[in-house]
Parts: sequence; C-alpha cells; structure tokens
Amino acid sequence: MRTKQSKANREARAAGKARQVRSSALGKLLIMLAVVAAIVFGVAIFFKVNTIEIQGNTVYSADQIIEASQIQQGDNLLTVNKALAVGNIKAALPYVEDVSIARSLPDGIIIQVRESVVSFAVMTDTNACGPSGKALERIEPAAFNENPHINGLLISTPTEGEAVSSPTPTALAAALDVMKELDGTGLLEHIRVIDVEKEYDMSIWYDERYEIKLGGTDELAYKIRYLCSILDQLSEFQAGTIDLTQAAQKRATFQPAA
Repeated sequence: MRTKQSKANREARAAGKARQVRSSALGKLLIMLAVVAAIVFGVAIFFKVNTIEIQGNTVYSADQIIEASQIQQGDNLLTVNKALAVGNIKAALPYVEDVSIARSLPDGIIIQVRESVVSFAVMTDTNACGPSGKALERIEPAAFNENPHINGLLISTPTEGEAVSSPTPTALAAALDVMKELDGTGLLEHIRVIDVEKEYDMSIWYDERYEIKLGGTDELAYKIRYLCSILDQLSEFQAGTIDLTQAAQKRATFQPAA
C-alpha cells in the first residue's frame, strides 16, 4: 500500500513540476510577445518619415525627385524600400544617372542623386544622350548643332532613360569609348563634334579652335591624357590641327591654322 501511495505522490509531484514548467514557459513566451509588440508599436509610432532631403540635383527639382521616389511623409522610416525607391527615380527621371538613399535618424531620408549632362546628340526622335549612352530627351532639329553631336553614327529610335542601340554597333562603341575617356577631364564642355564615320580614323572638334585627329580606339586613354597635356601648353589664341594618331609612339604634332 505504501509503495502504491509513494508512487502516486511521485507522479503527482512530477505532474505539478511539469505544469510549473509549462506555465513558466508560457509566461516567458507571453512576455517576449509583449516586448515584440511594444517594439513594433514603438517603431510604427515613433520612426516615421518626417523630412526628405535631396542632394546633387540641378535638372530636376526636389519635389520632382521626391514624387518619383514614391516615399511619403508618414511612411515607416525603418521599412522604406530603398531599392524600390531608387528604381522608381531612375525610371521616371531619365537625367538621373545614380541614386543613393540613406536613413537619417530619427525621422529623415536623404536622397543623393548624380545627374547626366547632355554629352552628345544624334538625329533621332529622342536624340540627347549622356556619356554612358543613355537617351535623355528629344532635341529639336533647329537646336541640333547647338549641342555636341556625333557624325557617322546611326542609332535605333531609343526610349528615354534607356541605353541607345545602333545598327552600327562598332561606331556606337567607339563613340562611347571616346565619351568615357573625355568624361571627367573638363574637355566635354568644349567638344562640338565627334566624327566616328570611320572608327579607325576618328576626329573631334574642340570649340572652333582645334581639329583633333584620334585615329582608332587603340591607346585611347593615353591619347586623351596626351591631349590634355598638349592643350595646357597651347595659348588661347592658337588654333589648328592636333594629330594624335601616333601617340602610341609618344609622338604628336600640331599644325597651326593658316
């Protein structure tokens, strides 16, 4: 009898301990859920977008960029989808080349943009392009010669904001290579024409002063650096032809205009 009673007591104590463990675990779970709920509630209440700052813009207004991003005041700061906002801006605003978005606690968003400039034009419906070859906008034929333009290049009718394509891909590649090397040198604002009709015999016109013979795309980076050095040595009153076709042999010539 005592053995049966002892066994029953042990089972009762074990059952009691099990209930205590379950009760304790349930209590801890409820506490954790309460903490999580409090955090979520706090984030929803306190971390809201209040200010949106735009940096680096010149072509587009701050309001245009904010509208394109689809970020709004009152959005949850911590759950703003930055990648989606970047895609929205680039899709809506062709001149925007790069975008970065950062959170500024406790309630701010900073949108930094880098905008393209019209680097060249070609005779198509959407014919103003940036240095990377992205179509930007349509330039009226009457204003075509007022912008840097490329001779000898055909491009397919492009869509604003998308990279141009060409039925003459080697000419397009050559033109973009030249633009890439000129970008950042300070020369682009002076370049009036790039002629890629013959990719092995390219020329560029610098203001109304210099015709610059580049030859092909071989050693192009070196040729542009060499050109910068030569221009630094010429006076602002000189004009003529700069021949860089032998730059690989560390040779260049300047023929003054008659």
